[in-house]
Amino acid sequence: MGSGKTFSNDHGGQPLLGLEAADSYECPMCRHGQIQQMALMDAYACSFCRHIFDVNLAGQTVHVVDGLQPMGWRWQGRRWQPIYQGGSEVALTLWLVGGVLVIFPAGLVALGGYMFPPLAQNVGVKNAGINWSVAWAIGTLAAHGTMVGWLMAEHYQLPIYVLAKIRLQRFLARLPA
Repeated sequence: MGSGKTFSNDHGGQPLLGLEAADSYECPMCRHGQIQQMALMDAYACSFCRHIFDVNLAGQTVHVVDGLQPMGWRWQGRRWQPIYQGGSEVALTLWLVGGVLVIFPAGLVALGGYMFPPLAQNVGVKNAGINWSVAWAIGTLAAHGTMVGWLMAEHYQLPIYVLAKIRLQRFLARLPA
């Protein structure tokens, strides 16, 4: 892994290894598989998550080709450092819509519980039980938060999420049909 050209460093005398075409490297997306050059192509592919990368050997960078989100990483000799893409209007819109999808339904359920409180037969009773309007508001908040969290993980392709998704797919493929 990384047996190509070396660069000077400040890391205790060990040389930093440059990104070379013939070598394989840890996948920056899933951090589990190895990326290697695809046969007869100028692209690299991961052996685990199957993402395809465009490699710039001169700039020591890789970029995901098969994803919607423009993601890239710079090779630092031993590990990948994310390259942050600026000016993404999609991310702002996603966060705003996600916030509305979480807050508005839960707020609507909580407002309904406030406007129409429980019946008077349970108000004065000690240990009357659960206030169901609050329970429904918390349940709505949790359900919508989970859905928006899943959408955010899909959008940003978090490494832990990608790893869990691939392992789940492989587990389900082993189950008898």
